[in-house]
Amino acid sequence: MVQKTLITGLAIGCILSLFFNTPITAQEIYINDNCKQNQQLDEFDRFTIFYKSEFKTKGQTYWFYSGRYQDGSTIICISQPGFKQAKPLNIEKIQSGYIDKITKDPRNQTAFLVTVREGNGSYVPIFQYRLNLSTPSKPLLTKLKSWTSGQ
Repeated sequence: MVQKTLITGLAIGCILSLFFNTPITAQEIYINDNCKQNQQLDEFDRFTIFYKSEFKTKGQTYWFYSGRYQDGSTIICISQPGFKQAKPLNIEKIQSGYIDKITKDPRNQTAFLVTVREGNGSYVPIFQYRLNLSTPSKPLLTKLKSWTSGQ
């Protein structure tokens, strides 16, 4: 019975693969150091998006996203949908660190909680910030807490 089910499943899989010639895995999105999408970048020139969220403020829709370089460093970006008018956010405290985590602030739909390490390895300072993008041209960064990794 198990063998018959396995053979039937394989046969169905082969038939379906004839009709669907696209990979099932999700494609990674690459951006350059100016936050513009470009799937043709080689690995030394690209950041891979690991976080993207859409939000609205003042009647406009924006994308807030971050990409990770191969060494773990990150870039924080904002754009209009479709990567239109994409640009890095000019906030040195989070642009120069290693981002561990980004989440939407549950108390504010235009704010994000960003956890940043100041280096790789053990016993490095870690900070959690609230990034308020209610006025995207003037992002507001507030330090919420800090600790040392490995503790």
